[in-house]
Amino acid sequence: MMESSKHQALRIVSWNTMGIRYTKEKSSKLQLVLDDLARLKADVAFLQETHIGPKCYKALEDIPGWRSYFTVHHPRSKGVAILIKKGTIFRYLCHDEDYSGGYIVLFCRFHAQLYTLVNVYNHQADRDMLGRLRDYLTAINTKGVLVVGGDFNTVLDPAFDRRSSADQAYQSSLRSILEDFTQFLSLEDVFALRHPMEEGFTRSQSQSHSRLDMFFLPENITQYVKKCKNVKGTMRKSTTGNKRISDHDPLVLELNIPPLLEYKIPEVASMLTGFKHDGAPDRRAGKINAAEILNAIRSLPDSQQQPPDKLSVYDYKKNDLPLTEILKINYNLMLKNKYVPECFVESLPNSDGSFNIDYLIFTRILAKRLKVFLTPSFRKVNRVSHSGCIVVTLAKGPQKIKRTFLQESLLSLKHITPIPPKDFSILENLLPKSHDYRKLRQGCTLTTNIFTMALKHLGNKIKATSKSSDNISICNHRQSLLIYTDNENIGRILKLLKEFNKSSGLIINFSPKPR
Repeated sequence: MMESSKHQALRIVSWNTMGIRYTKEKSSKLQLVLDDLARLKADVAFLQETHIGPKCYKALEDIPGWRSYFTVHHPRSKGVAILIKKGTIFRYLCHDEDYSGGYIVLFCRFHAQLYTLVNVYNHQADRDMLGRLRDYLTAINTKGVLVVGGDFNTVLDPAFDRRSSADQAYQSSLRSILEDFTQFLSLEDVFALRHPMEEGFTRSQSQSHSRLDMFFLPENITQYVKKCKNVKGTMRKSTTGNKRISDHDPLVLELNIPPLLEYKIPEVASMLTGFKHDGAPDRRAGKINAAEILNAIRSLPDSQQQPPDKLSVYDYKKNDLPLTEILKINYNLMLKNKYVPECFVESLPNSDGSFNIDYLIFTRILAKRLKVFLTPSFRKVNRVSHSGCIVVTLAKGPQKIKRTFLQESLLSLKHITPIPPKDFSILENLLPKSHDYRKLRQGCTLTTNIFTMALKHLGNKIKATSKSSDNISICNHRQSLLIYTDNENIGRILKLLKEFNKSSGLIINFSPKPR
């Protein structure tokens, strides 16, 4: 299809739909949303709170008249989607998804212009998502037109953007995070810029009204905005009378941007053209994303050692952006199939103790995910005075862990809200095998967090079997466990520690804490 050299208008609609699958009346809510998008003449739709989980993604897979790109997270929470109207002059390049369903970044072309479209749902309990997105957008150095839109669950200007909201407490903390996000990326609030005296509420619930839904553009792009306005969503018939489709209204942005004089494919998509991957889309929740891979590559310490595969840290850092999409496909195939290829198995330390860089990147990502579940609580604990204290430490040198204990420890990780990825079953195949044991290698970040997890599991077991007021303290940085107990209980504790040695396969040292 030929691309016009003239300015071409692009109409983008952002809408928190509060779920797109079904209403209580079992009618198709998605169709109602699509009807409104047609009424609004949308070329592109940013949908938030799609509530698409691993077992219901087909609702968004094949939508007549639309191309769809979306996250898979949970059937009752989060989820974002970008829909592209078929017939629009469009070329897909690549996309990236937040592992917790909070954003999707689509690299594409419309007419003769390059776009980076970013759809965001900023969950009120997630204080880290916008920081992850900010770091990723900064790292990729976006080219062409950057459009960031969605439901940010807070307001930027309370005097204008909120009326009798009951959510002021948490919105104030989210507001500072959003302010940091927009200032760091030099983004402008398009509606506020064009309508400085209007309130423009996009969400109404009872007597509470607020402007939570926004579009942000770089300052140099705002001159090409034709309009930005919120539009009342239509009503739907129900058994209890007419109801709104959502308590949010659609927000419409219309751009009229000149074509690029010179087109250059973004670095993140530059290697994909020669990489043949024809597999079906991966619709699992919690996939590894490009932001995690970039972070892992850039955090690798520079080293002069020659890794087993002959590719150095310098090689990866030099080509980090083009490599992210390729590594993302490979890593997610490994996670999906629970299969570690032979070449990856060979990336274990050779005689001089070095690692293949692919192995280091992958294990760093898993280690960072695991660490989220091991972060200590900073809530105040009322300590009871005890007459004794035992210090438990891990013995120095090579260690191995029983496969059954590794599985047990992973299953014991507690639920966290908002839910981060918790599938660590790949560890069983990723760690080198030794009969019923898995070897833990020194110098690998993942090993440190597995040790912490094992100590935390030990502490929970002691608490569960305690008949007194034992206090357990995990010292993450020291890789040690402090057990405060009374002298008459020390024999019982020592017996549990000896049983732990046998059940875990780990070698631990324990002795009274010096006073």
